Amino acid sequence: MTKKSSGRELALDALIAIAEEGAYANRILNALFANGQPEEKEKRLATELVFGTLRHRSMLDFLLNRLLTKELSALPTAIREVLRLSLYQLIFTNLPAYAVVNEAVALTKGGKYRGLSRLVNGVLRNYLRRRQELAAALPAFDQDPIGHLTIVHSHPHWIIQRWVRRWGAETTHRLVEANNAPAPLSVRTNTLRLSRDELLAAMAKAGLAAEPVSAIPEAIRLKSGRDLTGNPLWAAGYFYVQDEASMLVAHLLAPEPGTVVADLCAAPGGKTTHLAQLMNNRGRIYALDQYEHKTGLIAENARRLGIGIIEPITTDARRWCPAGPVDGILLDAPCTGTGVLRRRPDIRWRRQPADLASLVARQRELLYHAASLLKPGGRLVYSTCSLESEENEDQIRRFLADHPDFRVDLPDNFATDFPLDRMAEGYLTLPRVDGPDGFFMTRLVKSK
Repeated sequence: MTKKSSGRELALDALIAIAEEGAYANRILNALFANGQPEEKEKRLATELVFGTLRHRSMLDFLLNRLLTKELSALPTAIREVLRLSLYQLIFTNLPAYAVVNEAVALTKGGKYRGLSRLVNGVLRNYLRRRQELAAALPAFDQDPIGHLTIVHSHPHWIIQRWVRRWGAETTHRLVEANNAPAPLSVRTNTLRLSRDELLAAMAKAGLAAEPVSAIPEAIRLKSGRDLTGNPLWAAGYFYVQDEASMLVAHLLAPEPGTVVADLCAAPGGKTTHLAQLMNNRGRIYALDQYEHKTGLIAENARRLGIGIIEPITTDARRWCPAGPVDGILLDAPCTGTGVLRRRPDIRWRRQPADLASLVARQRELLYHAASLLKPGGRLVYSTCSLESEENEDQIRRFLADHPDFRVDLPDNFATDFPLDRMAEGYLTLPRVDGPDGFFMTRLVKSK
């Protein structure tokens, strides 16, 4: 029988793939889990270790560079990731220190750099001896706010500078704290199959502690995280896992049953299937993505949820034209993702300042093309999971200047119980500890 990998082994393999191949954390973990079939407790441990190590990388590197005689970057990738992974456990988990150190040595001896096991052992034991001294060396917020936010809260310097200029150090401090806290787990009731109260009752019967979210009629927040996609309620198509801010986007478009709608960047289909619910599974939704495996995910989610009005189309949305103008368009545009860094901590190290300009240009191309597909009097919702003004309000201001036949149309009583900041160009929600993700959304109406 093949030996199943431990959580630490899986975490190390994932971190090496992220560092060397540019793998995405969630995808590489899923691939490793599918290949190795580890026990659930090992999956949970691996996920916690990978996401935690990525979230706190700047601080880990700061400390390791004080424990090493040469720069951490000079070490082989595998050894660098063993040290990061192990130091994360020593600082942020309750795992016994001796077990963490012994496992780090074992991981090193199990690879091709076994000769560096003494170095790994020495660095980690040196940290345990000097932990108070090293903690005192970290930048303090009142003396060096930029350094503190960058190193102690492990965010790229360029992002911290942008946020401090825009919101100030105190608000930025709350943002980075939220980004390093566990994200709440919320689901959207599939109201085509049952009511929220019925789903809550079914969850209670299944041992899932959950509560309704007052601001969103379909939303439920889980009080404890479990493998929801392995639950029979998931297989029955009773819910879709989705952040609460993301659920507001379909409500902002508010499509009527029987209308024709296009979701231009639809995969994996969360917002698309929500639109279908609001349309009572009547009408037509064109759901576009460039990649066939992603449109396959849309079709799979639609089948599970019992939705028949979605037509997945594999194409570049910038070139697509329907048979005639549509009643509504959702453009959840590709973006930097700076509003969802807690869910995708690898993004903070993957994104670079140059990415912003290229993404803004792509968003503009999509938005301008979307405008040409809409009927007079039709609605266009533009959204991103970004906090950057260039991708959000600046993008809308430029669009309106170039399209005088459009206007912003924000409902007066939209999600009044939700933590939304209303601007002239749309709504923005900032990430909060135990709160929603960061999102921007706006609704544009074409003149009749």
